[in-house]
This record gives sequence, C-alpha cells and structure tokens, in this order.
Amino acid sequence: MSGAYLPGDSRQRIQDLIKDSSITQAELAGIIGLSESAFSRYLKGQTEMLGDGYIIKIAKHFNVSTDFLLGETNIPDRKNYDIEELGISAEAAKLLYTGRLDSRVLNLLLENPHFPQLLALLARYQKEIVRSGIAAMNQQLTFINSLLLAQAESVPDSAGAATQLAADLRGVRMPVINADTTAIQNLFMLIVRDIKEQGETIAADSNAVTAQVLQRLREELSKGQDSLDLRKITAEDLTGAVMRAVSIADIPEDALQGLGSAFKTVLDEMRNSTHDE
Repeated sequence: MSGAYLPGDSRQRIQDLIKDSSITQAELAGIIGLSESAFSRYLKGQTEMLGDGYIIKIAKHFNVSTDFLLGETNIPDRKNYDIEELGISAEAAKLLYTGRLDSRVLNLLLENPHFPQLLALLARYQKEIVRSGIAAMNQQLTFINSLLLAQAESVPDSAGAATQLAADLRGVRMPVINADTTAIQNLFMLIVRDIKEQGETIAADSNAVTAQVLQRLREELSKGQDSLDLRKITAEDLTGAVMRAVSIADIPEDALQGLGSAFKTVLDEMRNSTHDE
C-alpha cells in the first residue's frame, strides 16, 4: 500500500481501509475475533476504545502500521516487520542490528530495479550445486525406463502396464539448470555502476548547494560591501547569517533552530575565552 491519507482518527482510518479493499465490515470483525455488533458500535463512535490486540490484527490484515491506524502518521506503509515475515535469518538481522552491514548501501542494492533479476540468477546458480545429483537421478530413470520398454516387448501381456509406467517415469525427470555466471557478474556490475552514478549525482547536488550556501553567507555578512570587516560582525550577526544561508539546504526547521542555538553558543564561548585571555 502506498500514498498518503488525509488526517484522521482510528475509526476513520479503518473505515477508509475497508472502503479501499474488497472486505466488508462484518468480514473484518470476524478476522480480528470481534463480534459484528461490537465492531459496528466502535466505528459509529458508540464505544470509545478498541483494544490494542484488535488494532494490531487490523494493521497486520491490511499490512499497514499501527501508527497509521492510530492517526500518528498519514503514510500507511509499515516500517516494522518481524524477521520471520521478511524471511530474514536471525544471523542476517543481527548483522544489520549490530551495524556490521551498512544498511544505507544495502538499501541501495535492494531498491535497485536490477536486483530482483540478480537474485533470480543467483538462485539458479545455487540450484546448480545439486545438478550432478539431478543428472544422476535422470540417468537412473532412463535406465529403468529402458528396462520397462524391453519388458513390454518381451512380455506382451504386461505391455500396457509397462508402457504406462515408463511414461510416468519420464514425467518425473527433472531438467538440469545451467546458470550463466557471466550474466551474474555483468548484472552485478550494472548495479554497482547504478549506485556509483547515484552517488556522483548526490555529490554534484551537494557541491552545488554548498557553493550556493557559501555565496549567500558572503552576501549576508558583507551586506553589499566589497570586503568583510570581521571586527564589526557580532556573534548574533554571524549566527543569523549562517542560518539564513543554510536554510536553502532543505534542513528541517527544528534541526535548523537547534543548529543555530548551538552555533551561537560556540561563538559566545569563543568570545568569552578570548576576553579572559
């Protein structure tokens, strides 16, 4: 589920989800183990609370977050999953949790449009490990099949049964998978190039923003003059100029305010330290 919903409380969210899906209110009540009448009273506002257990069950059924159901966010997508739901091993989850795997780089891999194809090729390559066993089994089936056909020729009375069994055995034969390791390598390098290009784009954008910030900072401090007279610049002036300059860098407002406060504190401490000396 993607996109955003209008702000709303739990009742409105549940009603929106029911409306957007093929399920009925009565069916959802049965799924979460609540009577239809009790569920109806809650949705109509005749009952104040819906237990946490029911909220969790509804969230799992619609594959949305509980925060979305509670109105804490307007984005329905879940951010928290059990590792069993994702099919991730406990060891893989541990590597992510302890930071031994770079989650940022891992996300770049997972979100790359070529990654599913790479995994499919790797899965075929893994199956190739048992290819020798499959080939040996097929040889045995071929041998038995030839014995059955010989039996059908030598013993006409059993020809029908022997021929049918031979046909059944031919259906059991498994195809031998040949994985193309060159294709795996080429596809992986294509993904690496994609990630590299993304990084170069981000770096170029960052450099452009930095240049704009520095230019704006100089304009703020010089106030139209050709040169800067640092003796006339107070900590408040410098802090204000820096904050106005970096405001073009898409920094959240609360973070920007915190940065300004911290920056001014440092400048004041430096000024007091200079006066003490």
